[in-house]
Amino acid sequence: MASLNNDTPSVNLTDPSNQTLDVPEFPSRNGPQRLLAAATKQPRNREKVRLEPGHSPLDWAKLTSSGKDLRGVPPFGKYTIEQIREHRKQDDAWTAIQGKVYNLTPYLKFHPGGVKDLMRCAGRDGTKLFMLTHSWVNIDYLMKECLVGFLVPST
Repeated sequence: MASLNNDTPSVNLTDPSNQTLDVPEFPSRNGPQRLLAAATKQPRNREKVRLEPGHSPLDWAKLTSSGKDLRGVPPFGKYTIEQIREHRKQDDAWTAIQGKVYNLTPYLKFHPGGVKDLMRCAGRDGTKLFMLTHSWVNIDYLMKECLVGFLVPST
């Protein structure tokens, strides 16, 4: 391979036959990819939250498959946003996400962002916040045992 000119940053790699190869550095130090990345607004840094012992994702999976009642109410119902607003305390927290109403209370201490972060959507429709921060999460699977009903329009 021909050697690169002296002003192109490169990385020296050694292949299995012990031959040194000059490979251009990518993205280059002052190239458009790095300049664009430096100019792009980065999301705010999240604080790490230490979960209490026994509150890991695996512990949540065990709890949800244990058969324990995590709903806290009789089988499914229909709830208005006014009814959900009544459940906005740490010992009684509900939210609506994509038209489904969930009892967050059993999950609070398992949430990787901490109780305070999850309480931001307690007592209200948390769809927008959920989609902004966790659009890749399968809420139907994660919270299936906490589903209490469905959001209906106020009358």
